[in-house]
Amino acid sequence: MIILSMGTLSTVAQESYQRDLFSADVVLKYRADIGLTQQQVEHVKKIYDDQISTFNSKKWDLDAELVALNKYLSQAHVDENTSMVQLEKVLKLESELKQMKLSMLIKIKNELKESQQAQLKKLSTGRDLTYEGITTIMNENPRLIIRATGSQDGEKPLILVNGERVSDLTNFDPETIASVTVLKDKAALKPYGIDGANGVILITLK
Repeated sequence: MIILSMGTLSTVAQESYQRDLFSADVVLKYRADIGLTQQQVEHVKKIYDDQISTFNSKKWDLDAELVALNKYLSQAHVDENTSMVQLEKVLKLESELKQMKLSMLIKIKNELKESQQAQLKKLSTGRDLTYEGITTIMNENPRLIIRATGSQDGEKPLILVNGERVSDLTNFDPETIASVTVLKDKAALKPYGIDGANGVILITLK
């Protein structure tokens, strides 16, 4: 079993994000290949620009609320009521951030023709279609805590960092991570053969 948790935003590995939605980075990266018009390019950039300032502001607020929550929880005697009130603040901001990201991804997709979406799905790699909790698209610099617990028979997933296999992430600096992709679907795991039988974690460094 693969467990992902984040200090700033919960990771939600949903296949629909990987399959059907496209980040501004991916759309603009393949603009020539999918025949994006200049008007479409400007619209995608505007969608991103319209949200990034507010998103980052909320992200910084979330960081501050998490610091406050950690202080409450680190005390020898934890005030349950105060901690729960603080948790509500954290969850509210997390929810708002997720909604903002999903809204942005939907707006970007709606700028694309159906044929362009189909081409993008063919061109994009698993790495391109990474949306951790709809998270890493808007430069929020999440702090990732990754625990690969393996399957019930004790086997751990395959971990690849920039394409290189690693045994564990114990001494890994989360600040160097640009994106994380968790593969669990049989079709996605097929290229990795028996090594990927218990899942694959793809990590891209900055």
